[in-house]
Amino acid sequence: MAKQTVFSLTNALRGNKLTRYDVSVLFIVLPYYFIIAMLIWGKEYVTDPGVFLTTTAIILGVWPASWFIHSKAGYIIRSFFPEVNQTSPRVLVTLAIFIPITIFINYLILVMCCSAAGRPYMPEKFGSISLAGIILNIIATAVFEGTYLLKKWKASLIEAEKSKKASLQSELDNLKSQVNPHFLFNSLNSLSALISEDQQKAEEFLYEMCKVYRYLLQNNEHELTAIHVEAAFLKSYYYLLKTRYESAIQLDIDIPDQYSNWQIPPFTLQMLVENAVKHNVIMESNPLIIQVYTNDNEELVVRNNQQAKSVSVQSNKIGLKNIQRKYQLLSQRSVAIAPGDQYFTVTLPLINPATYESNNH
Repeated sequence: MAKQTVFSLTNALRGNKLTRYDVSVLFIVLPYYFIIAMLIWGKEYVTDPGVFLTTTAIILGVWPASWFIHSKAGYIIRSFFPEVNQTSPRVLVTLAIFIPITIFINYLILVMCCSAAGRPYMPEKFGSISLAGIILNIIATAVFEGTYLLKKWKASLIEAEKSKKASLQSELDNLKSQVNPHFLFNSLNSLSALISEDQQKAEEFLYEMCKVYRYLLQNNEHELTAIHVEAAFLKSYYYLLKTRYESAIQLDIDIPDQYSNWQIPPFTLQMLVENAVKHNVIMESNPLIIQVYTNDNEELVVRNNQQAKSVSVQSNKIGLKNIQRKYQLLSQRSVAIAPGDQYFTVTLPLINPATYESNNH
């Protein structure tokens, strides 16, 4: 009988997908109807075979139909009050609709049970089964709402995480596109001067300039680049500066081979060197010396001697802010910026590619 009832219910719901929650509630509600049977008949329900069989048949017939009505009504109510901030009206409307339906169904069960057993209607039983129906609805609504709110909360967390990732990716893409165009203008000026002075040197300058811009085009879409690749790019960029400033600028790079495949955001070293050139006096008698080396904390240090220009250079420090923000977006340790009387020092965390990949998959 029970198997046939569930089969009939499945046919009735054909085309509607049942959730795990729907199925669990369906079988959780079943014991309630056996409680109703006990409230109606007392011990007679289990001692009288005739009462047991007829009442159980009625329960198995009413049980899925009752669940179907309540379930559909619940989803309809939820469609009118779907939001979390509508929980109170949703609960009140649910109880206002469910309790009368349950009481009416219980009344029908009582009438059918009495009729099937050949007994007169027992009005004194109506109060106890009605109270049981009210209690069941309060408990069921609490579970129903708790499940719904938990689902909404999880969905909001997933949506917030997706939105956050999209926002961070957009910001990171924007930062990657902000390579200072001024050095292109300066490089072209230097190339123009060399063409008339030394064509051989102009060709070498153009070759290195092409390497710089090839790197810019190839790596502008990447979040990270290997240290040895970034260092090679820096040397090409330094060649352009050296051609312009000659012995007035020096670059010393000392990075152990063990860190050659560790990573940093692309163009970081170029921006720091460009920053040093922009804010300091560069002359042969007092050259600008830029050092790039590692320390014992798996960090890359970029340091230059301080020889500030007599006329203050207007700057919004966008280059340094971009570097700091990139590390934040990549969820890395902070960049340390330490201005001083003698040296200006920036310390960059080196990113272990193995650790970074495992944390982002």
